[in-house]
Amino acid sequence: MIAAMCPAIYAADAAAPEAAPEPVAAPAPQTETTLDKIVANMPKISGYLQTGWNWTHNKNASSSSFQAKRLRLIMDGKVGEKVDFRLQIEAFNGIAGSTNGNGQKNLQVMDAFATWKIIPEFKIRAGQFYTPLGYENYDISPATLETVDFSNIVYRMACRNPYEYNLVDYGRDLGLMFMGDIGDSGKGFRYFHYDVALTNGSIPCKDDRNKTKDLYLSATIRPFKNFNVKATFNWGEYNPTALNGGRGVGFDADGNPVSKYMPMTRFVAGAWYNNPNGLDLRAEIGLMKSKKNDVKYVDELGAYVFAGYHAGKFLPMVRWDMYKDDINKTTANNYDRLLLGCTYQLFKNVKLQVNWGHFMYKSDAKEALGYNTSDQIQIMGLFKF
Repeated sequence: MIAAMCPAIYAADAAAPEAAPEPVAAPAPQTETTLDKIVANMPKISGYLQTGWNWTHNKNASSSSFQAKRLRLIMDGKVGEKVDFRLQIEAFNGIAGSTNGNGQKNLQVMDAFATWKIIPEFKIRAGQFYTPLGYENYDISPATLETVDFSNIVYRMACRNPYEYNLVDYGRDLGLMFMGDIGDSGKGFRYFHYDVALTNGSIPCKDDRNKTKDLYLSATIRPFKNFNVKATFNWGEYNPTALNGGRGVGFDADGNPVSKYMPMTRFVAGAWYNNPNGLDLRAEIGLMKSKKNDVKYVDELGAYVFAGYHAGKFLPMVRWDMYKDDINKTTANNYDRLLLGCTYQLFKNVKLQVNWGHFMYKSDAKEALGYNTSDQIQIMGLFKF
């Protein structure tokens, strides 16, 4: 109404030129303080805790216990423009022979390595690192694994040396590794990845016990997004040990090592398709063999097939895996296992895991163990920080 009564005033306002803006001084550049530089270059601290309840049962015995399976403390930092460093500590190490006098778990150095990232196609890693034998020991960690526990390809092949330490270890070794990614697809991934490693082939955190070194040759081909195939070959020679935690093989009738240079080969190959919003499908097969003077000391085979589906926060899954030890046929490691489970991503850094496993033992193991099957239920929470 006022506008209708005073058209001339509004017309004049509309035609009037805008006033020139007051000049604004450019913000003064902020000088980076010494504290800013220190904070920017400080290592990143992260880690995770996996804890919960475990139940096992066979016809002869049952057990039920709350567990702290893993507490990993990780420090990542830069020691140069192209050099990264990683330190990882396991705070709930319960490996046989390494607990304290009361049988309690202790600290263990997992990773302590530096990586010189010269170019994407060529990097050098030195120190104690995880070996590239299979997906689950190299491309996956307990924090990203779909199930609570790994397959026996990891526990019996990648994380165990029958000569140096005949029980589960951590799949780490001291040495040098050359690696790189080749063939830029332009779609956020490269077509080919390789790893070539020379390591002690002994127990992690210890010096080599003979003069030869382990050799790892690993190649991963990614023909298209979310899918790859991988194969790794490992050869080494080992000095049998008689540790309390896990006496190695390779001793004669008098209890003396047959040789300080017992040869052994390991080979793991597999394929993996993983759509973060759909199907997760992976399969691997592994072989570990050793013969000296026409006598077999190690002859083992493992395989698994895993299938899951990412349905929002849920990941229902099924896995079949098997293991066969043709030297020690009566142990509980000779089995077929069916696993059913589900993971729920409660929050960004918290997931809940429920796994049921049904073990079916092979004929020789059945007779020695005194039972045909056993069952396991695991209910775990994994908390990252």
